[in-house]
Amino acid sequence: MVIELGLARHPESPPSPPAGRRWWRSPQRTRLAAGRARPLAAVVGLALLAGLAGAAPPSGPLLVQVASHQVKARDIVLAGDRLLVTSAAAQGSATTWQLSAYGVPDGALQWTVPFDAASWRLRQVRRIGDVVLVDPRSGPGTGSTVVLDAQTGQTRWVAPDGLVLTDDGRTALIDEPDDAGATSSTLRAVDVATGDELWRADLAVPTEVLAGSAGQALLVGTDGWAQVRDGRDGTVLRTADLGEVSRPDSMAGALLLRQWRGGELGVTGFDPTTLRQLWHRPVRYGPGRITGCGELICFPDDTRIEAVDPRTGRTVWRVPADLVVDFGSYLVAYSVSADGGSGAAADGDGRGYPAAAAADASADAGSGSGRIIDPGTGRTLLPLSAWETELEGRGDATFVGYRQPTETGPAWLAVLSPAGPETVRMIGSVPGPVGGCVGDRGTIVCRLGADAISIWHYEF
Repeated sequence: MVIELGLARHPESPPSPPAGRRWWRSPQRTRLAAGRARPLAAVVGLALLAGLAGAAPPSGPLLVQVASHQVKARDIVLAGDRLLVTSAAAQGSATTWQLSAYGVPDGALQWTVPFDAASWRLRQVRRIGDVVLVDPRSGPGTGSTVVLDAQTGQTRWVAPDGLVLTDDGRTALIDEPDDAGATSSTLRAVDVATGDELWRADLAVPTEVLAGSAGQALLVGTDGWAQVRDGRDGTVLRTADLGEVSRPDSMAGALLLRQWRGGELGVTGFDPTTLRQLWHRPVRYGPGRITGCGELICFPDDTRIEAVDPRTGRTVWRVPADLVVDFGSYLVAYSVSADGGSGAAADGDGRGYPAAAAADASADAGSGSGRIIDPGTGRTLLPLSAWETELEGRGDATFVGYRQPTETGPAWLAVLSPAGPETVRMIGSVPGPVGGCVGDRGTIVCRLGADAISIWHYEF
């Protein structure tokens, strides 16, 4: 049942920042598997308050509560026009788990189905066409991807852990070993919407299966042979011998291979369609892994992160940080050390990035915290502290910041406006206590106390 329709109340002014107090929550539930971005992080934010404290209260009702549901929510995830919530339901002395879907933005309950992963949390949810892909389990060997009908919640088919989706989302690539410990395997390509097998191929050597470009599949064997196949019918479009290979990755429109050349470890970038070599550069691994950063590739280098152009291999910008996480429309850099390090700037490469230099963002990086950075330059747009912040790794996700001065008083909400990450907008207040907030470009959902969730619609 939908209850408590109406407008959220706006206090006279935003709450003052806490004097001399700083919160820090490290990134949580962030898995940096190349090509399988699964980030979900919670951090704390200081400059958000600095940017908002002097702002005037909203002139009109930006925030409208559209629904409130009595449910003991554990996981809350937005996936397109569906809000998915896992919750506990008591049946006598036993507790069962269920997965419910609510419409966005009206907040009406669409369906509820049993959820059989009580000991696991939702790892990732993706909406593709008329299906929702739910990875309900985490941990090696314990996962499986359940493909649900978006309209009814009924299971269409179940895939084993480790499936790879082509970049158009239409085909699932599943590599199945022939026997326990076998080096050979069978690659099956399956239609995501139906679970029907499209084609299969025998792989005689251990092979990394990756998403290519334009719906294609990339196959890279440990013997160095690589293939590009059509994702829908399996036609071999290109083959090449790439030499000695290690840990292939596909990200930012490039195929990456770790290779030793002249006694030095480096990364070689290839065109994922033609398998032509684009560049090679030596690497020094820091505490993190190579990850995608929007249209760039982020390399860990001691106490810095270097963002590299995937077509040329040249450094575009560098920041003192230990980790950069891609949240779709913006990047968040996390630093553990206080100084972070620095480095000389490199020349731009003429591909639309600043021509003066590859930005070295040491000067404005701050210390020991997370910060939103510009994907094109690495410049700090918004340091994070003082406000509780929920960041969700989806392309249409927005930044949701909230601050609650007292345990039972109202909480203030703020979002990134469509104009860009540097534009932060206070959209009003909601009754407290709140927590676990997620949002997109028009909807914010929060836990309200321990036994309810509330859904608000906002406009600029």
